[in-house]
Amino acid sequence: MNQKISLVVSDVDGTFITKAREITPATHNALKTLREYGVMVVLASSRPLRGMQHFLEAAGMLALNSPVISMNGAMISTADGATLLSKTIEHKTVRALYEAMFDLISAEGFNVMLLDECEWWSSGYDELVKKEAHSLRFEPHWQDLDKRLRSPKPINKITILGEPERVQEAKRRIDADFTGKVSASSPANPRFLDITAPNVHKGTAITHLAEHLGITREQICAIGDGENDVEMFRTAGVSVAMGHASEAVKSEAMFTTASNLEDGWAQSMERFVLHLNNDNLDPQ
Repeated sequence: MNQKISLVVSDVDGTFITKAREITPATHNALKTLREYGVMVVLASSRPLRGMQHFLEAAGMLALNSPVISMNGAMISTADGATLLSKTIEHKTVRALYEAMFDLISAEGFNVMLLDECEWWSSGYDELVKKEAHSLRFEPHWQDLDKRLRSPKPINKITILGEPERVQEAKRRIDADFTGKVSASSPANPRFLDITAPNVHKGTAITHLAEHLGITREQICAIGDGENDVEMFRTAGVSVAMGHASEAVKSEAMFTTASNLEDGWAQSMERFVLHLNNDNLDPQ
């Protein structure tokens, strides 16, 4: 590799943070070292920006006003909320997809969530949705979904949340009936399915961000653990899968690190960014 890595784009849940949703001391130390060597770290999540603020603050990214990729690539913002890119799903597609899922929505253990730049709406408020609200640290509008569906105000992302077998049934219907109308992919958690506008994912967000920053793909390292991180791997010059990722996800990455319970993120920064490019990196 002749070019140094100047940008690390990292998935959040299952990658940058532990199962307890914490940033470990080793990750904090790795972040500090990366900054000393002039390497920018950008978080890329299926979460909305508002649901990432506590991690951005803990990682020191709010103070730096770092770019943030949210809603599975549908949005790029600065950490303080200024929008750099916003991709939305056609209103008629949102309604049609909801109608296609209506029989599943009436069953226990299945929810449809709509997300825009500021808020989210849910078709129900069961234990799964409560856990998601706790994780995001802000509540959905769960009694106003019908009203939101009638509104022409743009939707950036639709999330299916439920028991894995029902989520897979939803994925089959989307693949069969909405090809070319939306993009659908899953994080490592089989209870989630994220739906964005066509050809909108973390990979296209990286491409846009690289153009904004004036860097090449060869200068980017992407790291993640889910199906929705694969497009990042295909876009970046260096790609790293977490040790607990599925074999299918690992097969798409150039390298594999340890799991998020073993400080795999910090190890990967040392091995595949700092050490691998040591001859090209100079402290700033």
